[in-house]
Amino acid sequence: MPIPIPCELRWLFPKVKPQLALHAASFLCLTLASLLTLVTPLTFRWLIDSILPGRHAQLLVIAIGLIFASYEGRAVLSSFGGYLTFRATQRTALALRLSLLQHIDSLSADHFDRTQVGELLYPFEGPIDEISYFGSDLFPSILRTAIAAGATLSAMAFLNPLLTLVVLPLLPVFLAVRHRYRRRIGRQADLVQFARSRFSSFLQEHLSAVTQIQLLRQTDRQERTASELLADTVRSQDDLCKTGAFFSALSNLAIVSAVAVTITCGSLMVFRNQLTIGTLVAFYSLLGQLFDPLGTAMEMYSRAQRTYASIRQIQAVLGKVPTVKEHRQATPLASDRPWHVAFRDVSFVYQRRSNVIRVPGLRILQGERVAIVGPNGAGKSTLVKLLARLYDVDSGEICIAGADVRAVTLASLRSSVCYLPAQPILFHRSLADNLRIGRFDSTREDLERVLHLVGLTKYLEGFPRSLEEYIEPSASNLSSGERQRVAIARALLHQPRILILDETTSSLDPASEAALLRTIDGMLPDATLMVISHRLQSISRMGRILVMRKGQVVGDGNHSDLNAANLFDGEFMRPAASAW
Repeated sequence: MPIPIPCELRWLFPKVKPQLALHAASFLCLTLASLLTLVTPLTFRWLIDSILPGRHAQLLVIAIGLIFASYEGRAVLSSFGGYLTFRATQRTALALRLSLLQHIDSLSADHFDRTQVGELLYPFEGPIDEISYFGSDLFPSILRTAIAAGATLSAMAFLNPLLTLVVLPLLPVFLAVRHRYRRRIGRQADLVQFARSRFSSFLQEHLSAVTQIQLLRQTDRQERTASELLADTVRSQDDLCKTGAFFSALSNLAIVSAVAVTITCGSLMVFRNQLTIGTLVAFYSLLGQLFDPLGTAMEMYSRAQRTYASIRQIQAVLGKVPTVKEHRQATPLASDRPWHVAFRDVSFVYQRRSNVIRVPGLRILQGERVAIVGPNGAGKSTLVKLLARLYDVDSGEICIAGADVRAVTLASLRSSVCYLPAQPILFHRSLADNLRIGRFDSTREDLERVLHLVGLTKYLEGFPRSLEEYIEPSASNLSSGERQRVAIARALLHQPRILILDETTSSLDPASEAALLRTIDGMLPDATLMVISHRLQSISRMGRILVMRKGQVVGDGNHSDLNAANLFDGEFMRPAASAW
């Protein structure tokens, strides 16, 4: 009956397959090293039974040479085989991390909305490190154990078949104990991984907000939460360790019993001249070589279960599918048609909550300047994210230039529709590199021009390296307003056909905001501009205003008409004086 291969290893094999040549060379080294372990006990048998009684000095030199070659050869072959396996495993880990990153990059915005960054980071660290350990250390150990056990049993059978039969009952006892504890160890290994993942998510969130936690005087509470999460991790590891201890005790009981019986029987055979002392010593040495790795089998098995849990965790991430997918027959947006936007019978529920977007009909012409206002939770950001296809509608359709956005290639849509949030992301790179993202052909003159247009010339003068100045992590060397200006400058370099500013000018004073909007008008005269804002002064300049409440457009017109209809609610519209 063939030995069943765990499904986790079947999943891992295609990932390891490109490195099979290195693994095969490593296997050869480990096999030779395992065979060399037989040389020492067999040489001792020869030494005790023949060389020492006969006082053969020349043979003694040969025996010592064989023992030396056995130990040194085993060390060299094991080290070289371990290096080959380590190299192959690191390549596999690199490929796994890249494939994991590529898959996460393909997931949709809703996944990142409901998943903490720490939870996203954890599979890249613990689980893949665990798999790397399995490939570079644990699997070779299992391999050495299996090869050594087979070779040792063969040598023992050659020395004395009867004594070897005494050892064989160990195997079914050991396998029975292993089968009993297998599921329990697997479950507990999963719990360890889950507890570690929870603490990793908490720690990432905590460390990214330490200053705010200090200001809110919540350090004690956070530390208590950390203590509870760490205690869960310790408890789960303790349970796994206790189960392992029971397994080890039971399996060692079978091993020690077999050793005692073997020594007893062997000694009686020596008394009856049925066995030489050298053969008994060699047999006992082989017995130690067989039982020593079996004695550590529990540790290897427990570690293997942790590896399987890590593989399952990575499988869970890779099993997630994007909700926003590109259609197989998707086509680029037509460049020869007016880029009018149309919402037709659109319905969307955000993360299964009660607030629903319902837009029976809405049409925005190319080149229009449209403001979207409403109270928090009215659906303003969700509406424009549907247009940028960060989410897909549940029913109805959103069309640009007459084409449903779901039938358009994502590359074409995202190069033409630019969505900027209130807190745009800048990367820990030079200012020039941040601006060139997506437009690597931009010249230095292009970069200086857009920075001048968005009002960052004085910012550049404050740094000797100018465009090569590095933006610090989290853009900590920029003010909120400067971050927003850089993001808008980057968008202007893209020359989008539709530009969406979702509170992206909220950190600017009214005069700077007005100047920036005039700059956008001048640089993108034919593009459609959509602005979400809570400032009366900002929206009053827009030719068209949409008022949203509870996911619906309840007002559509210019500022004076909507103001006359009393559709501007003071709760969500701020006067310009409060912009700071």
